[in-house]
Amino acid sequence: MSEEELNVNIKQRIIGALVLVSLGIIIIPLLLNGGIKTDHAISGNNIPDMPKNLSTVLPKVPKPMAMPSPSSISSYPERKNIKSPTEKAVKKQKPATEVKYQKVTKPTSTKIDRAYALQIASFSKKSNAHALKDKLRKKKYQAYIESIKTSNGKIYRLRVGPYLKFDQISAIKPQIEKQFKLKNTVIIKY
Repeated sequence: MSEEELNVNIKQRIIGALVLVSLGIIIIPLLLNGGIKTDHAISGNNIPDMPKNLSTVLPKVPKPMAMPSPSSISSYPERKNIKSPTEKAVKKQKPATEVKYQKVTKPTSTKIDRAYALQIASFSKKSNAHALKDKLRKKKYQAYIESIKTSNGKIYRLRVGPYLKFDQISAIKPQIEKQFKLKNTVIIKY
Protein backbone atom coordinates (compact mmCIF):
# COMPACT_ATOMS: atom_id res chain seq x y z
CA MET A 1 0.00 0.00 0.00
CA SER A 2 1.24 3.44 -0.89
CA GLU A 3 1.39 6.25 1.62
CA GLU A 4 -1.53 8.06 -0.06
CA GLU A 5 -3.78 5.00 0.12
CA LEU A 6 -2.81 4.54 3.75
CA ASN A 7 -3.80 8.16 4.57
CA VAL A 8 -7.18 7.72 2.81
CA ASN A 9 -7.76 4.44 4.68
CA ILE A 10 -6.97 6.08 8.04
CA LYS A 11 -9.34 9.01 7.27
CA GLN A 12 -12.15 6.59 6.38
CA ARG A 13 -11.64 4.65 9.60
CA ILE A 14 -11.67 7.83 11.71
CA ILE A 15 -14.89 9.05 10.03
CA GLY A 16 -16.50 5.64 10.52
CA ALA A 17 -15.54 5.62 14.19
CA LEU A 18 -16.99 9.14 14.71
CA VAL A 19 -20.27 8.10 13.07
CA LEU A 20 -20.53 5.00 15.28
CA VAL A 21 -19.73 6.96 18.45
CA SER A 22 -22.32 9.66 17.65
CA LEU A 23 -24.98 7.03 16.93
CA GLY A 24 -24.10 5.35 20.20
CA ILE A 25 -24.48 8.65 22.08
CA ILE A 26 -27.98 9.04 20.67
CA ILE A 27 -29.27 5.45 20.79
CA ILE A 28 -27.77 4.08 24.06
CA PRO A 29 -29.59 6.58 26.36
CA LEU A 30 -32.87 5.73 24.62
CA LEU A 31 -32.33 2.04 25.23
CA LEU A 32 -31.30 2.49 28.85
CA ASN A 33 -34.22 4.83 29.66
CA GLY A 34 -36.80 2.51 28.10
CA GLY A 35 -37.40 4.44 24.89
CA ILE A 36 -38.97 7.79 24.14
CA LYS A 37 -41.35 8.97 26.85
CA THR A 38 -44.64 10.17 25.45
CA ASP A 39 -46.26 11.12 28.75
CA HIS A 40 -44.78 14.64 28.51
CA ALA A 41 -46.55 15.38 25.25
CA ILE A 42 -49.71 17.51 25.38
CA SER A 43 -52.80 15.67 24.26
CA GLY A 44 -56.53 15.71 24.98
CA ASN A 45 -56.02 13.59 28.10
CA ASN A 46 -53.48 15.71 29.95
CA ILE A 47 -54.65 19.30 29.31
CA PRO A 48 -55.23 20.90 32.73
CA ASP A 49 -58.60 22.39 33.68
CA MET A 50 -59.13 26.15 33.56
CA PRO A 51 -58.31 27.83 36.87
CA LYS A 52 -61.40 28.58 38.92
CA ASN A 53 -60.25 32.02 40.05
CA LEU A 54 -59.86 33.28 36.47
CA SER A 55 -62.32 36.14 36.10
CA THR A 56 -61.18 37.63 32.80
CA VAL A 57 -63.86 37.52 30.18
CA LEU A 58 -62.74 37.59 26.60
CA PRO A 59 -64.18 40.40 24.47
CA LYS A 60 -66.85 39.58 21.95
CA VAL A 61 -65.63 39.16 18.41
CA PRO A 62 -67.25 41.73 16.12
CA LYS A 63 -69.34 40.50 13.23
CA PRO A 64 -67.65 40.75 9.85
CA MET A 65 -68.64 43.74 7.75
CA ALA A 66 -70.76 43.19 4.69
CA MET A 67 -68.98 43.51 1.37
CA PRO A 68 -70.14 46.55 -0.64
CA SER A 69 -71.97 45.91 -3.86
CA PRO A 70 -69.79 45.92 -7.00
CA SER A 71 -71.66 48.93 -8.41
CA SER A 72 -70.60 51.11 -5.45
CA ILE A 73 -66.91 50.27 -5.81
CA SER A 74 -64.96 52.78 -7.84
CA SER A 75 -61.40 52.44 -9.05
CA TYR A 76 -60.88 56.16 -8.33
CA PRO A 77 -61.13 57.81 -4.93
CA GLU A 78 -63.95 60.27 -4.39
CA ARG A 79 -62.84 63.78 -5.31
CA LYS A 80 -64.35 66.80 -3.62
CA ASN A 81 -63.88 70.26 -5.10
CA ILE A 82 -60.76 69.20 -6.97
CA LYS A 83 -60.41 70.05 -10.62
CA SER A 84 -58.74 67.61 -13.00
CA PRO A 85 -55.33 68.52 -14.43
CA THR A 86 -56.99 69.44 -17.74
CA GLU A 87 -59.33 71.88 -15.97
CA LYS A 88 -56.69 73.79 -14.08
CA ALA A 89 -53.31 75.16 -15.00
CA VAL A 90 -50.42 73.31 -13.47
CA LYS A 91 -48.58 75.55 -11.08
CA LYS A 92 -44.87 75.76 -11.54
CA GLN A 93 -42.89 75.11 -8.42
CA LYS A 94 -40.53 77.80 -7.36
CA PRO A 95 -36.94 76.61 -7.28
CA ALA A 96 -35.40 76.20 -3.87
CA THR A 97 -33.29 79.16 -2.94
CA GLU A 98 -29.84 78.50 -1.68
CA VAL A 99 -29.23 79.12 2.00
CA LYS A 100 -27.27 82.24 2.82
CA TYR A 101 -24.94 81.78 5.75
CA GLN A 102 -24.44 84.31 8.44
CA LYS A 103 -20.92 84.71 9.69
CA VAL A 104 -20.61 82.90 12.99
CA THR A 105 -18.71 84.72 15.69
CA LYS A 106 -17.31 83.53 18.96
CA PRO A 107 -20.09 83.17 21.55
CA THR A 108 -20.06 85.60 24.46
CA SER A 109 -21.24 83.16 27.16
CA THR A 110 -19.55 79.98 28.35
CA LYS A 111 -22.82 78.08 28.31
CA ILE A 112 -22.96 75.49 25.50
CA ASP A 113 -26.25 75.96 23.73
CA ARG A 114 -25.36 74.82 20.21
CA ALA A 115 -22.80 72.94 18.17
CA TYR A 116 -20.70 74.08 15.24
CA ALA A 117 -19.60 72.47 11.99
CA LEU A 118 -17.10 73.46 9.34
CA GLN A 119 -18.39 73.46 5.78
CA ILE A 120 -15.46 72.44 3.62
CA ALA A 121 -16.98 72.67 0.13
CA SER A 122 -20.07 72.07 -1.99
CA PHE A 123 -20.03 69.63 -4.89
CA SER A 124 -22.39 68.95 -7.75
CA LYS A 125 -20.97 65.40 -8.14
CA LYS A 126 -21.52 62.97 -5.30
CA SER A 127 -18.32 61.07 -6.11
CA ASN A 128 -16.17 64.19 -5.62
CA ALA A 129 -17.74 64.83 -2.22
CA HIS A 130 -17.17 61.22 -1.13
CA ALA A 131 -13.54 61.28 -2.32
CA LEU A 132 -12.69 64.32 -0.19
CA LYS A 133 -14.75 62.95 2.73
CA ASP A 134 -12.68 59.75 2.66
CA LYS A 135 -9.44 61.78 2.71
CA LEU A 136 -10.69 63.78 5.70
CA ARG A 137 -11.69 60.64 7.58
CA LYS A 138 -8.28 59.08 6.97
CA LYS A 139 -6.85 62.10 8.82
CA LYS A 140 -9.32 61.37 11.69
CA TYR A 141 -11.70 64.29 11.01
CA GLN A 142 -15.43 63.71 11.56
CA ALA A 143 -16.55 64.41 8.00
CA TYR A 144 -20.07 63.96 6.67
CA ILE A 145 -22.07 64.86 3.57
CA GLU A 146 -25.40 66.69 3.50
CA SER A 147 -27.35 66.75 0.22
CA ILE A 148 -29.84 69.46 -0.73
CA LYS A 149 -31.93 70.22 -3.79
CA THR A 150 -31.43 73.57 -5.47
CA SER A 151 -32.61 75.17 -8.68
CA ASN A 152 -29.42 73.89 -10.33
CA GLY A 153 -29.91 70.30 -9.17
CA LYS A 154 -28.64 68.36 -6.18
CA ILE A 155 -25.72 69.80 -4.22
CA TYR A 156 -23.54 67.78 -1.82
CA ARG A 157 -22.12 69.77 1.09
CA LEU A 158 -19.06 68.34 2.77
CA ARG A 159 -18.81 69.24 6.44
CA VAL A 160 -16.65 68.43 9.45
CA GLY A 161 -18.12 68.30 12.91
CA PRO A 162 -20.12 68.78 15.01
CA TYR A 163 -18.04 70.37 17.74
CA LEU A 164 -19.58 71.74 20.92
CA LYS A 165 -17.04 74.48 21.51
CA PHE A 166 -16.35 77.34 19.12
CA ASP A 167 -12.67 77.25 20.09
CA GLN A 168 -12.38 73.65 18.83
CA ILE A 169 -13.83 74.39 15.40
CA SER A 170 -11.89 77.63 15.00
CA ALA A 171 -8.64 75.74 15.80
CA ILE A 172 -9.43 72.99 13.29
CA LYS A 173 -10.35 75.36 10.45
CA PRO A 174 -6.79 76.58 9.62
CA GLN A 175 -5.40 73.04 10.02
CA ILE A 176 -7.82 71.63 7.43
CA GLU A 177 -7.32 74.57 5.07
CA LYS A 178 -3.54 74.10 5.21
CA GLN A 179 -3.55 70.27 5.01
CA PHE A 180 -5.96 70.05 2.09
CA LYS A 181 -5.06 73.37 0.41
CA LEU A 182 -8.59 74.76 0.76
CA LYS A 183 -9.87 78.32 0.90
CA ASN A 184 -13.13 79.87 2.07
CA THR A 185 -14.24 77.18 4.52
CA VAL A 186 -17.17 78.40 6.61
CA ILE A 187 -18.01 77.79 10.28
CA ILE A 188 -21.74 77.20 10.57
CA LYS A 189 -24.18 76.44 13.36
CA TYR A 190 -24.94 72.72 13.44
